[in-house]
This record gives sequence, structure tokens and C-alpha cells, in this order.
Amino acid sequence: MRRSLLSYVVLIIPCFACVIIGCGGRPNSAETIPAPVALDPASVDGARAFERVRELLAIGPRSSGTAGAEKAANHIASALRSMKIETEIDEFEDGPGDRRGIYRNVVGIIKGKTAGLIVLGSHYDTKAGISESFNGANDSGSSTGLLLELARVLSVGPKPECSIMLAFFDGEECVREYSENDGLHGSRRLARRLKEDGRAAAVLGVIVVDMIGDKRLNVELPRNSTPSLCSIVFSAAREEGARSAFRLSNSAVLDDHVPFLAAGMPAVDIIDFQYGSTPGLNDYWHTEHDTLDKISGESMQLVGRIVVRMINSLMTGNATRHE
Repeated sequence: MRRSLLSYVVLIIPCFACVIIGCGGRPNSAETIPAPVALDPASVDGARAFERVRELLAIGPRSSGTAGAEKAANHIASALRSMKIETEIDEFEDGPGDRRGIYRNVVGIIKGKTAGLIVLGSHYDTKAGISESFNGANDSGSSTGLLLELARVLSVGPKPECSIMLAFFDGEECVREYSENDGLHGSRRLARRLKEDGRAAAVLGVIVVDMIGDKRLNVELPRNSTPSLCSIVFSAAREEGARSAFRLSNSAVLDDHVPFLAAGMPAVDIIDFQYGSTPGLNDYWHTEHDTLDKISGESMQLVGRIVVRMINSLMTGNATRHE
């Protein structure tokens, strides 16, 4: 799934100039602009997020190109539409030769008052070949359940200053080995679409969540995340009284944030890659031990509240955008 790829990152992250940006741009000095209405972090409910994971896991394995993956995509789309969120299932083919397959991204959009765009992302597919019953409670159930809970919070809250995209990626997991044609299919697809249709220029931040349900939450932001977004994560974690559970990794990671970085968009990956039987180990990852009893609604709730604080920060312009 994810490995240190510092040489790859050097190729895709150029030197950026840093400017201050918010959803509404820079107002005329003579104008009085009302402050954006902030979302309430406390509205994120970990029990609801956990129940969303339970519902997703009931579908069974969700490896790309299978009936389970298609059922999961329809399940996610139905949940978003029930919240009155404009939703698209983007079906596409990708991959080389005998590995070419069908993938389905599920994308919901909550339109804001201005042209700015914040992207929240999670993959929903599971790794193939683990076992017939493997359905990934933490990878990728926890992040998908959290994103659906964030969708609920956003759908009942005030109209946001910026538009918010909820992106559920298919094909994050590779079949053989990560390469330009294997793995990250859904995120590469969306990053390319945003760049081609011009929306990439309006993106204030891409926030990817992955493996965030571990009862012993220990988030290490990959070194190849946009520094300004990392700073916002740490500030939000401090406000939630959980700064000690969030650190900057010494390594780069290949995950769904990377295609957005390559396309010139600021992005951060909120991931806990110490998911195991004892602290520091990752021995539950991609095994039959990745089950519902290993994850926690409290961990998902904490990450969700941090993401809401990040959204508030980006909407009010208290962030730096790399151009």
C-alpha cells in the first residue's frame, strides 16, 4: 500500500512560492465582510462513524473490479444522496494490458458561497488476495465511515464559504506493485479531472484520511505532505487536546494525496501506520486481523473533529497556499 518514496517525491514537488489565501479572496479595504460561519467540531459523532463502518463491512470484501466494490460504491452514493448531497459515480477503465480494470469513484459536492474548493478524500477498496472474507475494518473502512459522518455534519450545517468535495476513491490498493499503472487509480483520476477542468487552481487543500480508526491512535503525517496543511493539522490537534498523537514522519509515503501534489494542489495525508498488536508494529495491516473490534469510534471522532477545524481554518483564510 504505502512505502517511503523520497526520490519519487522530489520529482513531483517543485519549489513553491507561498501566499495567503482564503475562500473569498482579498476584500476591498472599504468593504465590511462578515466572518464566515464556523462548523462545530463537536458535531462529529464517533458512534455514527463507527456504525457507518459496520454497514460498509456488511457488504463484504471490496477489492476493485468485483461485485463487492460496485455494491460499496452504490452504498456510498446512496448514503450521500439521502443527505441531499449532489453525487456522481465516476466509472472509468484504467491499468495496462491484463491488469486493465473498471473502477468507480464516488464524488459528492456541497456547494459553497465562493469559488474555493476543499477536497476530503478516502479510498474505499480493500486489498485483494488476503482472504475470502477480508473486508478491511481500518483499511479502508474507518476512513470511509468517517467521511460519511463528515458528509452528514456538512449537509446539516450552514452553507460553507467554500465548496467541499467528498471523494471516495476506488483502486488505491495495487494488484502487484505500486507504479504509474498500478494503485492510486481513483485519486489519479480525480486529480487529473480537477486539473483538466480548471478546478485545481481553486483547491485550498486536499485532506486525505486513511487508517484512522486504531484504538491506539498514532498519526504520523508523511514528509511529502504540504507543510502549511501539516501545520493546520497540528494546530487543530492541539485545540482538541491531542497534539501528542500527531507527529511528522521522517519518511515520504505513497498514498492518495500524492496525485494531487503532482498536479500542483496542496495536500496532506492523515494516516496512522502503526496498526498492530503492540505499539510501533503494523502487523494488523493487510491481514485477517484488520477487524471491527480493533477500531474505535473515539479515534474516528477525534480525527473528524480535527478535519472540521482544518476546514474552518481553510475557509477563513488562516492557511498558506502553495502556488
